[in-house]
Amino acid sequence: MLAFQESGNGTPLILLHGWGLHGGVWQSILPELEKHFHCYTVDMLGHGQSQSGEETFDLYGMCHALHQLVTEIDSKEIVLLGWSLGGLVAMDYVCHFPSAIKKLVLVCSNASFCKQQDWPNAMDESVLDGFAQQLDQDYKKTVDKFMALQMFGADDYKNSLKRLKHSVSSRSEPSIKALRNGLHVLKTTDLRAKLGNMRQPVLMITGEHDRLMPYIAAEDMQRLFKNAQSHMIKGAGHAPFISHADLFIKIIKVFSKE
Repeated sequence: MLAFQESGNGTPLILLHGWGLHGGVWQSILPELEKHFHCYTVDMLGHGQSQSGEETFDLYGMCHALHQLVTEIDSKEIVLLGWSLGGLVAMDYVCHFPSAIKKLVLVCSNASFCKQQDWPNAMDESVLDGFAQQLDQDYKKTVDKFMALQMFGADDYKNSLKRLKHSVSSRSEPSIKALRNGLHVLKTTDLRAKLGNMRQPVLMITGEHDRLMPYIAAEDMQRLFKNAQSHMIKGAGHAPFISHADLFIKIIKVFSKE
């Protein structure tokens, strides 16, 4: 079962976090989002408060756990938003349940996070391999380093990183197994061939200085989707909802009403 917090009024908005984090990462923008959306901030399996059972993080388990939540919401107006690893989960979910949500928002998320011969705008495998090796040596240092990399290059880097770390401290740390599995998903998943099957409107939000998901990859993905648009936020890194919160919220509000 997925743990989640529910708040606000309006269009249902499910928010999926990135690797090593939890639903609390959205807390800095939640008060504003709640004015326009009925928000569901999810802790993905193995993260935050979703660690009570034997389930751990993988795409299959997340897909079916997420569908339980979507079924409970019981609305034809759901907007599903996934950031980074959460974006992969969101894309995979829509592949399996194509009519379950109305709109999809991908924040700094790539259909293939690792470079392929025909997909150069992505990460080198060595980056993820490095994090995997460091996990066993120093878990906390590895996650801290990853958070710093997410904010690198963003306007007001130090304050943005401080806000991200503060939000992460609000809930339990993820399990080591969930972290390893998340890195494996980022390294091995390639959903490019499935993007053309998605019929709902898709919005991709990227950061100009993102070191983990080059914004130009969204342009590559846009050609694969049937109905997609992209918006690059200048001066942002991998977490534009923290460094450029007002603009981020405005973009989502406009998209949800189109």
